[in-house]
Amino acid sequence: MNVLSSVGTLKKKVVPDKDTEKEDLIRQVKELKEKVAQLEQDNDALVSENLSLQEQLEEEKKRTVDLTQARVDDKRAQMAALQEEQQTIASQRELLKMLSGEIRRLSPGGAPPTAASQ
Repeated sequence: MNVLSSVGTLKKKVVPDKDTEKEDLIRQVKELKEKVAQLEQDNDALVSENLSLQEQLEEEKKRTVDLTQARVDDKRAQMAALQEEQQTIASQRELLKMLSGEIRRLSPGGAPPTAASQ
């Protein structure tokens, strides 16, 4: 009989241990579900922030492209103006040479224009 009472006592001890183990596992599952839910919320927040930052980056890129294009257009306009000035200066030099030669030719005692003055 002593063996049977030992087995009965052992069963009583094993059953509460299984219940405790089951409760512990249920608690762990709940904690893990809560952690997963929190991680999903964190992930959603990070995805949202990432999309916002990507939009800001795209807007900044567009502003940079627009500013760069404006600068390029401005420089092209400046170059065109400088080329016009150079052409004007070259035309004025030619006109000045011609006038200088005419003045020499028409001056009293003026010498005929030389190749250097043309």
